[in-house]
Amino acid sequence: MSMQIHTSAPGRICLFGEHQDYLDLPVIAMGIDLRFHIQGTLHARPEFEIHTPDIDDGAVQTLPLDLKQPRSRDDFVWGILRVLQDEGFTFPRTATLNFHSEIPFRAGCSSSSAMTAAWMRLLLEIGEHADKVGYIDDPDRVAHLVYKGEKELFQGAGGMMDQYSCYLGGLVYVFPRDSHGVRTANAAAYGVERLANVPEDLILIDSGQPKDTQGVLATVGDRARGAVQLLREKIPQFDLKRTLLSDFDAQVRAIPLTTLESESCAVVRDHIINRDLCREGLDMLRGSIDPQRLGAMLNEEHRILSETLGISTPAIDSILTDCLEAGALGGKINGSGGGGTCFCYAPGRVDAVSEMLTAKKVRHFRIHKDSGARLEMN
Repeated sequence: MSMQIHTSAPGRICLFGEHQDYLDLPVIAMGIDLRFHIQGTLHARPEFEIHTPDIDDGAVQTLPLDLKQPRSRDDFVWGILRVLQDEGFTFPRTATLNFHSEIPFRAGCSSSSAMTAAWMRLLLEIGEHADKVGYIDDPDRVAHLVYKGEKELFQGAGGMMDQYSCYLGGLVYVFPRDSHGVRTANAAAYGVERLANVPEDLILIDSGQPKDTQGVLATVGDRARGAVQLLREKIPQFDLKRTLLSDFDAQVRAIPLTTLESESCAVVRDHIINRDLCREGLDMLRGSIDPQRLGAMLNEEHRILSETLGISTPAIDSILTDCLEAGALGGKINGSGGGGTCFCYAPGRVDAVSEMLTAKKVRHFRIHKDSGARLEMN
């Protein structure tokens, strides 16, 4: 009898810290109950056979265990396999697999990172290693391996949010350890805090506009990093992680600025506000939620993402305005932007907002917190 295997991992939304992780700042994200599934049958052949019936027009690909180089710039299944092989895992068994997603594609919900997280969990399950149980029982460690296999190997734009939130699930605060003053030579690059105070009454909304994740992240990220670097040269005492907004304003007023430098100041100033929203959000999600304030914070973050970073679209801005008029307290674009999804926070008004979206024929989902990468069946 053939052995079956089934793993899955969640998509994610970013509550606070959107477009901040590539600046080495913390994020707050949540795994959601739209998942990526990998199912199949184990065998002893020296390659995996991967079927993608609802991705890439139903393509079929093979992944030999001895493949030395990626076949494309986004060959993440190779990347995850390679990372585990570098860790000392061997694979006497492979599998014929079907990949299937409940998560909207190219929409800012991290369908690709959910895929790599589910793939990582499957490979951990079928691979062999002297400390295999140690890996499986240490999800924070494995989340960083997902980051290595999807981002570091391919020098991808963006930060760590997607890989950590999709592998770990739940509501998580992910932070660079040196931003908390606790980085040591042997410490993991990122720390994780699980947050129990989860917002309810969330609706994920698909604008229907596909997005170019790497293109947007590269363009917006380069602009943000350039602005930060310019300000550091102009104001040596400026530190994006620690400078207070009031101190930044005082520093800027004290020096003459060119037009370019003034534009950079506006970008950096809103990144500081975004940073502070994440800190306030962390305090709230550690304590008790103030629905009105939480809604206002999401709206302010969306303003920054739309007006300063320019990653929203007229369609998404219009959808969020409609949600607010239907009773939602707040909302924001989700993911890298340029299209894709947004979400709204509508305590006590989910049905009214959903009815409005249905009447406008806008695809949407009531979403909840969900667990991270997991074994569904073996």
